Amino acid sequence: MCRLILKTWLCLIAVSLVHPALAQKPNILVILADDLGHGDVGYTGCEDIPTPNLDRLAAGGVRFTMGYASHSFCSPTRAALMTGKYQQRFGYELNVPYAPRDKVAGLPVEEVTIAERLKEAGYKTGLVGKWHLGSSPAHHPLNRGFDTFFGMIHGGHDYINVDSTRLDNAYNHALIDNKSFANVEGYLTNQLTDKALEFIEDSQDEPFFLYLSYNAPHGPFQAPQATMDELSHIDHKYRRIYGAMVVEMDRDIGRVVKRLEELGMAENTLILFQSDNGGPEQGYHGVEETYGLTSNAPFKGGKGYLHEGGIHVPYFLYWPGTLEPGQTYPYPALSIDLTRTAAAVAGADENDMEGSNLLDCVSASPMEPAHENIFFRQTNNVIWAVIDKDGNKLTKPGGGDTPMELYNIHRDPGEARNLHDENPELVKQLQSAYDTWNADNEDTRFITHGDYLRRLDELHGEISQGPAN
Repeated sequence: MCRLILKTWLCLIAVSLVHPALAQKPNILVILADDLGHGDVGYTGCEDIPTPNLDRLAAGGVRFTMGYASHSFCSPTRAALMTGKYQQRFGYELNVPYAPRDKVAGLPVEEVTIAERLKEAGYKTGLVGKWHLGSSPAHHPLNRGFDTFFGMIHGGHDYINVDSTRLDNAYNHALIDNKSFANVEGYLTNQLTDKALEFIEDSQDEPFFLYLSYNAPHGPFQAPQATMDELSHIDHKYRRIYGAMVVEMDRDIGRVVKRLEELGMAENTLILFQSDNGGPEQGYHGVEETYGLTSNAPFKGGKGYLHEGGIHVPYFLYWPGTLEPGQTYPYPALSIDLTRTAAAVAGADENDMEGSNLLDCVSASPMEPAHENIFFRQTNNVIWAVIDKDGNKLTKPGGGDTPMELYNIHRDPGEARNLHDENPELVKQLQSAYDTWNADNEDTRFITHGDYLRRLDELHGEISQGPAN
């Protein structure tokens, strides 16, 4: 088990010995893709969607072959990433509703964010893109440790325009530029990247933390026609659109890295990348023609499920001059580890964080596991999973009397052969580990977005009918 607390001064001395220019605090860039399938980037085996920039970064750093999102859909993973703690510790395992007057539905204000930790450590902090951790004023990114914010407060946005007539849909609301509103200009992914470049250029004289939280390639499915034309070899209409969205994001990540290199900042910038969950292989909103628009190969399932396809995601670290290129890390790593790593290299307060410093684990000889086990839980413990450092996975994939299943992900990545009845001792061991972890979790604090809207409709229906006689 790797050390969970890395003394800051030892870290800085060690880093400066490897590369003297890094004696100053390093910049930290966290890039989060949205609904990017494991099998939709070149370095994991994708052949129909080109991602040369992500491939170059992954090859130039450390690939995490067992990299996991902390949840199988958007908002809970972000809660874990922002706190460096399992989100179930504070009752956060649903997608938060868009409810600007709701002071509960969001990342609890008593939880300390990584932005707050790094700001206290002397960093300039910026968020560009998707927040999705509460829409009340108390939850606004500027009140959660970020110096600047440009993007969307809810779970996504139209990529082409703002439509002020669509008051029922937050995806059409104005973008937020700190405390002002803004329109979509051009293509949203490109616009977010422009704002990220502005932040970097304005931060050359101080260490920065930039959370570049793309909403791509999450729906709605919109992409520049010219980019879609480049992917004419893809017959599936929606995969072609989705692929063009991935291509645009990949090119824009390349723009960010190129600018860091031009400014002489690349070797003093740690880049951490992952997707927030797997791709929605079963499509969006039950529209059959969208089925198969993403790929989570070689894994089973996708977004929303605790099969590997829902949580096993593209994940890498890149730090030229510090991290030896071409490495692969074979043990499980979670979103909370990215946060802990950022805090450690920045010399920030690590109190009450659960993740591991991945640089510590990768630099050990031989590499050390970040965790003995990692854990997943959804819907107040109705669905759960535990994965150990050797790739053994015990899961209860459904509610009620659904039986538990046991797989070894290394030998059976598609979760095709249930080993539950063959290994009772391993089942008992993993069940015990899960029960111990779960004892410290809270019940869900709020209802999901869909339930919130349904309850509003019911309330309005009752009001419109008037009081009963």
